[in-house]
Amino acid sequence: MNHLTKLKRILEVAYTEDLDDYELLVKRLKKELPLFNGPKRIAAAVLKEYLGDISNLELPQEKLYAKTDTGKIVFEDIKDGRARLFINIGKNHNISTGDLIREIVKKSGIDGKSIGKIDIHSTYSFFEIPEQFAEMVLHSFDMAKIKGLNVVVEPAKKRKKE
Repeated sequence: MNHLTKLKRILEVAYTEDLDDYELLVKRLKKELPLFNGPKRIAAAVLKEYLGDISNLELPQEKLYAKTDTGKIVFEDIKDGRARLFINIGKNHNISTGDLIREIVKKSGIDGKSIGKIDIHSTYSFFEIPEQFAEMVLHSFDMAKIKGLNVVVEPAKKRKKE
């Protein structure tokens, strides 16, 4: 298996498989390496062990892991480095701010403290997350359910000037 095939497989696993046990292992290893961006160094060390010498590796310009959808996801509403996302559940579905934060953290794995402003309306809500996690959070809600309801998360449309 060549380096690019291995990298594509890593991304596929990251998007599609349950990695809870491995995340716990990273947390444990991080305690052994508390400084120097522990998780990044651990990931780099694992890649080095798995891939070996990458000095001649040339990454293609296109994405390594292509989802089946066509086209690039466009996040229209970005402010101060945060992307605003829409979700089709709200107060009428007995969803609270805490419920929404828990679901985002559980499904995407991002730190709950990084979630920004949350606006819960009657039948839908908006939430802000760091721009670099926006696409990952979006994909983590593919085919998702919250409180038994099918949910759809989409990039929020640009806010209208008031």
